[in-house]
Amino acid sequence: MQNTALAPLVEHITQQLGTLSEAELRTIQDFVDYLIWKHHGEAVPPLAKRSAEARAIDRIPDLDDPTQWVTVIDEGEEVDVEHLHQRLRDRGFQIEIPD
Repeated sequence: MQNTALAPLVEHITQQLGTLSEAELRTIQDFVDYLIWKHHGEAVPPLAKRSAEARAIDRIPDLDDPTQWVTVIDEGEEVDVEHLHQRLRDRGFQIEIPD
């Protein structure tokens, strides 16, 4: 790094990144790629360079991890709606059930 004044900032960011999951880091990488694209004006935005198929292939290792998927249910399995509502509340959503 050429600018030594930036070294503490980079170190702090590096420490923060160490606490994130791989999925969160990939999201940050996409955002950084976008910022660099916007600053340097490349012809094609970075997210457009990766096809949906390529991104889906990246997610294959997570197929058996139910925490990575919004809906994981087997045919005939009952849905615990109250559990789903509680999960949403835990994430900060307000649940309003119409009459």
